Amino acid sequence: MAITDNADPMHVIVYRRDRRGGGREVCRRSVFAAGSSATDNSLVGFGRSLIVENNNGYTFQTTEAGAITAPGVARVDVRKGRCRLAWTSSVIAPSGVPKASLGSGLLYTYTREPSGDGSRAWYFTALDLDDGRTVFRRLTGAGTYWNDHYAPISIGPDGVAYSGAVGGLVRIADGG
Repeated sequence: MAITDNADPMHVIVYRRDRRGGGREVCRRSVFAAGSSATDNSLVGFGRSLIVENNNGYTFQTTEAGAITAPGVARVDVRKGRCRLAWTSSVIAPSGVPKASLGSGLLYTYTREPSGDGSRAWYFTALDLDDGRTVFRRLTGAGTYWNDHYAPISIGPDGVAYSGAVGGLVRIADGG
């Protein structure tokens, strides 16, 4: 079982859940910077790895005013009773509910980027599960109506991605 805590900085904590060692802590690893780490989402788990995103500073009102929240998506690997930080990405995912695809080897999330023109642009972004690098990002729109506000990303059997947004449903597909 894995959770995050409300420490500063936040930790990913892994516990045993079997009958003999149930409840015993296996390991913990701090993620993101002190004073700017928090998450409102569940961890994404695959194999012996966990993905956590940083939602620190997100409220609907802060992004409405054009503010950018704390950056960070991180992967923590659990091996031989230890939690090891495998990578951290500096993307800004204020309120996305990311999904991992083992078939594509990608983590899909919904992100914002700082903008000097105040456009408040939102993006569908894919990170490489192995090293955290941004593989691609696609502009979904700019402004309040494009904020996903904790809507999950769903991937259909045809590879088309969907995410809820304040203004409706966003559809992301190759070529259009």
